Amino acid sequence: MDKGIRLELLWHDVDVFEIRLVAWNGLFGGGADVYLAIGSLKERAEKLDGFPRSPADNREVIFGAFGPEYAGGAVSLRFFCGDGAGHAYVDLKIESDSQSGRMVQSVAMSLSIEPAAVDLFVDELRRLEDEKKGTARLGAV
Repeated sequence: MDKGIRLELLWHDVDVFEIRLVAWNGLFGGGADVYLAIGSLKERAEKLDGFPRSPADNREVIFGAFGPEYAGGAVSLRFFCGDGAGHAYVDLKIESDSQSGRMVQSVAMSLSIEPAAVDLFVDELRRLEDEKKGTARLGAV
């Protein structure tokens, strides 16, 4: 896998998407299958739209829900600028599904990203919501 984040729509019904989110930064990687309500991919796209507006811009989106009381895994993406020049990063926390008898797996990692890549990712999230199939990708530097 190339450096970055890949979000693949696995399944859906009238209420829920099941997605697989996988990330790799060249040294660390991880992934989780998560459940999202229909409409929530567009909500996340709206929240990320236009990032970064300033060097102080800081946004977080969560896919799924953390903790053993919820079905599926979870992924947190925190987008921020690391300096006044606007160099952009995303910090990820990924947690696998909690199933009895299995260890919950988790990873925390960081990716260096380009703002233009976020724009493409936002467009792909919207397309996934509309077409209910496919993959969205956020490339890393």
